[in-house]
Amino acid sequence: MKKTITIEGDVKVVTHSPSPNFDPLTASAAELVANGFPAVPQDQPHRQRFERVWARLKNKFHYIEPTFRVNPGKTHGPRHPSPTAGTQTSSNWSGAVVNPPAGQTFKYVIGDWVVPDVDAPAQGQWYYCANWIGIDGDGSGDVFQAGLQSEVYQSGSSITKVLYPWWEWFPASETQITNFPVSPGDMMIMTLCSANAAGSTTGTVYWTNATSGASTNATLTAPSGTKLVGNCAEWIVEGNGALADYGEVFFSDCEAVTNTGTVVDGGTQTNINMTQSGKVVSDGNLITPTIVQCVYV
Repeated sequence: MKKTITIEGDVKVVTHSPSPNFDPLTASAAELVANGFPAVPQDQPHRQRFERVWARLKNKFHYIEPTFRVNPGKTHGPRHPSPTAGTQTSSNWSGAVVNPPAGQTFKYVIGDWVVPDVDAPAQGQWYYCANWIGIDGDGSGDVFQAGLQSEVYQSGSSITKVLYPWWEWFPASETQITNFPVSPGDMMIMTLCSANAAGSTTGTVYWTNATSGASTNATLTAPSGTKLVGNCAEWIVEGNGALADYGEVFFSDCEAVTNTGTVVDGGTQTNINMTQSGKVVSDGNLITPTIVQCVYV
């Protein structure tokens, strides 16, 4: 069932919930999208991955009709380069980025990871950590991105933690999903799809908590004057300001797909280290072609 939701700033978000007894394994691509599932590429490896994921979820899958809140002034945005030679560096990103073959642009990106349980490196201030997948932002001014935000504050023996899913099409502000259940240690499976690769002004994000079976989706519209460039895809642990101690995050099944169907593995091109005050605070490591590790230093 398709539903249009209007949130702050007259922003319209479209969601799709599955029909009763819907079987995603026998559905066409159009039927999958209409029922809140990402369309499955025709190549055999992606079809097999879809079948593996559904086999894990089918007995506990349940759709969450999402509720949203725009967080004005809170953005994630493009990579901020750091003046360090060698490995690509940034003051806000760590992880991996890939570029498409010449003449092609990225249409969608997938990635899985276990939600970290963050700690505060010191007392008396808030620390932040975002884990996300996205398209654009490294050499382009927009970013179509979605993931999870972790925040932590410690005062004496009292520790406050905040964890929530979000999406953003920069330069618009972050939009939070306020009712999607997620906890540290949960396995998140995410897919982010644009409508037509470069030039797209709409895109859909699918969040699935493989641990609980909860799933939701949102189709959003780019900010006025913004279109997808499709020049890069990324798997990122981000810190804007004070970075929380997140331990490590392994992104798996890291793949980006172009407008022609070419698959580019996330661990095959460029890693990014996050630096602050001249020091590396978060390493991005390419472990295998489809596994990217981020480590709090």
